Amino acid sequence: MVSYRTYRPEDFKAVRDLFKNGLMDFAGENEPEFSRYVQQSLDDDLLDIPGQYLDSQGNHFWVAEAEGRIVGMVGLQGIGEEEAELRRMSVAADFRRQGIGVGLLEAAQAFCRERGYRRLRLTTVSQLTAAIAMYRKFGFSLAGEENYGRLLGQHFLKVL
Repeated sequence: MVSYRTYRPEDFKAVRDLFKNGLMDFAGENEPEFSRYVQQSLDDDLLDIPGQYLDSQGNHFWVAEAEGRIVGMVGLQGIGEEEAELRRMSVAADFRRQGIGVGLLEAAQAFCRERGYRRLRLTTVSQLTAAIAMYRKFGFSLAGEENYGRLLGQHFLKVL
């Protein structure tokens, strides 16, 4: 059984490991680019999750827990009064395609509606095809693309 809850300080190492391993699963021949992005993320907002996601009423960070371990995560940061950004979505390889990403996305969307956000945006890379399919199924539309070296970044937007 999977439970969804707010991040706690004791989740720090598990969340960082999940993010790193989750993205590197998709790196393939783009390992240098993925490695740089992962390290930048670990050194940026994932270094201080409480300060970046929990100290403001417009932000939040959830984890999914199963079998006594963290198997999924997602953060949300408000951008102004009407828009929020979904960040750092990741699900452990052995728990993918079991609805955990959907559960995290539903929690984030409910939070957005409670806070009065009208739009939810996110950025991902084209290699994450299963995630992109889930986002599209939930009503996200491609809003733009951007090259990150050999990676194609895709920006998605959903009107809530």
